[in-house]
Amino acid sequence: SPTKSVSGRAMLLSNSHLQWGDKHTYFEVQLSAPGVSSYGAVWVGFPTLRLCFNDYIGWTQTTNGPSLAGLYRLTLKDDGYFLDGQTRPFEVDRQVMQVRREYAVDEEELTIRRSVHGPVVFDRDGMTVALRAAGTARPRMFEQLWRMGLAQNLEQFEDAMRMQQLPLFNTMYADRDGRIMYLYNAASPLRSRGDHSFWSGVVPGDDSELIWSDDVVPYEELPKVIDPPDGWVQNCNDSPWTCTHPMVIEPEMSPAYIATPPTHGPRAQRSIRLLSQAGQISLADLKEMKLSTRVELADHFVDDLVAAVRQLGGERAQRAADILESWDRETECGSDGAFLFYCFVEAVGEDFDAIGGYAIAADPAQPLTTPRGFTDPERAVSLLDAQAERLEREYGSLHVLWGDVVRLRRGNLDLPANGAPGSMGAVRTAAPGPFEDGTAQIESGDTFYFVLEFTDPIRAEALLGYGNWSQEGSKHVTDQLEMASNKQMRPVLRQRDEIEAALENRKVFQR
Repeated sequence: SPTKSVSGRAMLLSNSHLQWGDKHTYFEVQLSAPGVSSYGAVWVGFPTLRLCFNDYIGWTQTTNGPSLAGLYRLTLKDDGYFLDGQTRPFEVDRQVMQVRREYAVDEEELTIRRSVHGPVVFDRDGMTVALRAAGTARPRMFEQLWRMGLAQNLEQFEDAMRMQQLPLFNTMYADRDGRIMYLYNAASPLRSRGDHSFWSGVVPGDDSELIWSDDVVPYEELPKVIDPPDGWVQNCNDSPWTCTHPMVIEPEMSPAYIATPPTHGPRAQRSIRLLSQAGQISLADLKEMKLSTRVELADHFVDDLVAAVRQLGGERAQRAADILESWDRETECGSDGAFLFYCFVEAVGEDFDAIGGYAIAADPAQPLTTPRGFTDPERAVSLLDAQAERLEREYGSLHVLWGDVVRLRRGNLDLPANGAPGSMGAVRTAAPGPFEDGTAQIESGDTFYFVLEFTDPIRAEALLGYGNWSQEGSKHVTDQLEMASNKQMRPVLRQRDEIEAALENRKVFQR
């Protein structure tokens, strides 16, 4: 918000992480028409902008996890199922499908059974389960997204969000009036009871009180923060309660089933650290934060790991600890120690299960100091030693530079990568795929991202690392990859004179 900004203007960072390909592919777009000044990105084949800013407002989104479906275990009797102590018959529908085989098209009959909950989707091993999906009576998602992109102030943007046709997504908002907002957007059905965990599993199907209607939790009851006192909001796919630090919205303010309890992933912790420890932030500062390759997980665990090795480790583990101790905890192309720590993190698994977990568990109220340490330091040292042995065996050295083995590949380019998987806690997110012959290419992570400041005109920089084109022979397949390797972004061209000066070709359509 302006209270946190050097210029006194609101700023916005959009930082989408998805698979580099297939249906997740982003395409960068500018829409200019009377009353329309939208810029952002769409998924290929998607008719409206998914990430967007215009001359007045901007918004970006991350995936959240509202419970938008219910699985009901049915108790069968005869040809029906029990509900409220009575046997109900299934509705049965038979449809014929054409199935293409290698040399012919066959017709197969599909029998669909429906309970009042919804269609039966699982029926084996003594369990019959019906599915109830929310949102089937809310078909105006694209209209809502279009209205979001046309908004010129917070009131108009909230009017669009009140449509609740868009079923999910954490939504971050900023505008030229200096307003900022975090919204846990969800078209979550009204339920009689149960928390998020309850509805994430299979629930009893014999109680009609658990069958919801098409009504959803009203917009006013969704978790949200507008203009918080600390001057910033963030979300990195974490729960809504942690969008500020300290937390200013309480889980008790919303239905128990709306979201998971307060949790932080390492990337959210890194985001909070950057925002809460900085003073006034300029657009250049925000860009630097976006491109930061420092891994939060290292700040939580490297010191304890090195201390454990000094006490318990052998000669090879000591050499590995020397590298980790001198490592700057960045995942730059030339970082020495990043790959060793990555191998250790991959080996210990989620929540460090392979070495017994954390000595100090995660505390949502203390995201910068927890979790920490190892329940079993000796096993942690042993695992580091095993990974050190593997590096020496496969690479001939413990000194393996990050960019030598983690690569950015597109077309004929093969460049060193920077950034780390989100599970390690880098804002600059880059997740390698399988390692073959000692190297791996980035398969997911930073896709289309931008930073902007609501000056007049707007100042913005962006990048789409894998390029805005796929046609063979086009230079635009690879022209942004080298910038990604060099941690560069490019100015967003929005003014007509800037665009015309940069045109490669022009076509005029006449009726």
